[in-house]
Amino acid sequence: MKPHRSGFPSRRVRGFTLIEVMAAFAVFALLFGLTLQILSTSMSNPRRAGDFTQAALWAQSVLDVAGLENMLEPGRTNGRFDDRFSWQMEVSEELMFDEVGFDPADLPIALYRVRLTVEWGENPTREAVFETLRGVDINWEERQWAQP
Repeated sequence: MKPHRSGFPSRRVRGFTLIEVMAAFAVFALLFGLTLQILSTSMSNPRRAGDFTQAALWAQSVLDVAGLENMLEPGRTNGRFDDRFSWQMEVSEELMFDEVGFDPADLPIALYRVRLTVEWGENPTREAVFETLRGVDINWEERQWAQP
């Protein structure tokens, strides 16, 4: 062994410095936190997808009967499906136009835009919005009374 400047034999000590260990620990902690966040998000996605599916099924049940049981009229209505899901329906009359020159007012049909919002959850409240157009026979009530 060669003597070192101080007169002591030099030893090559291999190891990590404190800064290297702290940097490695910081990288590990960052990656571990990121992994936990990804796992947490992936665990909540099936629940969220199930909630959106349930909201779509509830919305379909309301939209299927809109305009069938009673005449659609512009305005707002709301209700609850169960303890978690509530809905609000907004109906507005839609103007029809024709570029060829045909007057849609001559038709016995009114066109309505139906917007249904389904809400659930507490904080924050989640919502899904469904929109459709409905053509309604404006002589519907007269035809109902005329049937034997």
